[in-house]
Amino acid sequence: MAETQGERIRRVRDERGLKQGYVAREAKITQAHLSRIENDESGVTDNTLKKIAEVLGVPFDDLVVRKDPSKGPSVVSIDDVLSSEAAMVRFLNGEHPDRETYDWIRRSLAVIRSEVRRRNDELRARH
Repeated sequence: MAETQGERIRRVRDERGLKQGYVAREAKITQAHLSRIENDESGVTDNTLKKIAEVLGVPFDDLVVRKDPSKGPSVVSIDDVLSSEAAMVRFLNGEHPDRETYDWIRRSLAVIRSEVRRRNDELRARH
């Protein structure tokens, strides 16, 4: 079975004898976030992965694990994000917002969802 993104990061970090806290601090992310990435509980943006690769002293291309394109894109719908905090965290690339930010994002996405549905209804009515 292919190595996951988290497994690859952990393996490279372990091979270099670096502690999770050190890598997280130098990459300017929390240790909890790095732990979630390494445990494949959270995705990682290319920007964050580039920072981690730099701290580990490896090229980005040696660290990145791309998803199998034959499995199709991993799309998170607005309804998914609005339905659970776990989906919200995935939408935010593993970042856990404070309650105020979480509520603001939920309200904003609800407005967007409503507007998209309204426009789709208008288009269907025209045809």
